Amino acid sequence: MEVRKQKTYAIIAVGYNRPYEMKRLLNSICDAEMGDLKADLIISLDYSDRQDELKKIATKIEWRYGRKEIRAFPNRQGLRNHILQCGDLTSDYDAVVVLEDDIVVAKGFMQYVNATVEQYSDDNFIAGISLYTHQTNQGNGRFFEAQYNGFDAFMMQCSQSWGQCWTKKMWKSFRVWYMKQAEELTGDELFPDYIARWNKQSWLKYHMKYTVETHKYHVYPYFSLSTNFSSAGEHSRRANSAYQVPLQCGVARNYRFPTVAEAIKYDAFFERQFDEELWNGKYGKVLLDLYGLRKHFGDADTLASVNLLPYSVIKKIGLNYRPIEQNLLSCEEGKGIYLYDLHHEAKPPKNNIRNELSDYEFRAQNWRMTLQHGVNKLKLQIKSKLS
Repeated sequence: MEVRKQKTYAIIAVGYNRPYEMKRLLNSICDAEMGDLKADLIISLDYSDRQDELKKIATKIEWRYGRKEIRAFPNRQGLRNHILQCGDLTSDYDAVVVLEDDIVVAKGFMQYVNATVEQYSDDNFIAGISLYTHQTNQGNGRFFEAQYNGFDAFMMQCSQSWGQCWTKKMWKSFRVWYMKQAEELTGDELFPDYIARWNKQSWLKYHMKYTVETHKYHVYPYFSLSTNFSSAGEHSRRANSAYQVPLQCGVARNYRFPTVAEAIKYDAFFERQFDEELWNGKYGKVLLDLYGLRKHFGDADTLASVNLLPYSVIKKIGLNYRPIEQNLLSCEEGKGIYLYDLHHEAKPPKNNIRNELSDYEFRAQNWRMTLQHGVNKLKLQIKSKLS
């Protein structure tokens, strides 16, 4: 009987100038249920005036599952260069888990990592493994929910920075692409404009472009193994809970993962990718814009969008089902989604479509609660601007 060699792992905790957040992250890592798994813990600290505080916290942490190493840079690296160097540590390991300091992980995060690495380490279509599960579309803050098909994971062309794992092979492929990549990025029908405009410290936008350009995917769990606290820091003025998600409780022992062909898949706009043509090709090549973020339509014949656009309307589809793409599969007449013929221009439809979207997004809340949330949010924004 063949004995499978255990993979070698490093868990990399990335910090800059937030001692409290780093301590919280390290405590959650040390609280993990590792079972028989081993991993080195690398605490990687960029230079700041609080580096000594962070080093004291790192020194006190006891790690029982492998070697502990503290890397403290003597000069400022910047987030992009720092994360790239963390990814380069795959040269010494089969896989690395990279966790920035405003992340907390679930107890079973390494069991999930080990299972996904075993499943996908040799798959050329996988660019990375996410511990985090989106419940919000980052492009506009609208609710996102992946459709479920019986497996424990789905796939997205969205790289991850709120808990991610790369194998040696995954990272090497990205690095080869990155070395040839021009500095400036532009949006198109496959890559969002708003991501291309992220600031130069973002390593994530390059990994996202790589994923899209090479037609790869990231594996996402249906139940998140990490959550994001969006703590105040270099890229955020104040903490917020916009991207906090529930963590998986307990440790899953027997994951059932799909192949790329079997998985539910989403693109970089959070739009569903269907393996078969929608409506049996009746409307030609159909592009989805159910979150209203696309600016470019490429060679598509038909666009399913929630925006009011200057094209001939083929059909109006209601917002009745969740997740949002299920409305296209059910294809019931109604308000909310327009099916546009991109080959024929026309006056935009007259309708306050935001009413349908608001009712769809917030139907679980009564109007008083929604109004109160809006007022409170406005007060926080004003306070933030004034401070």
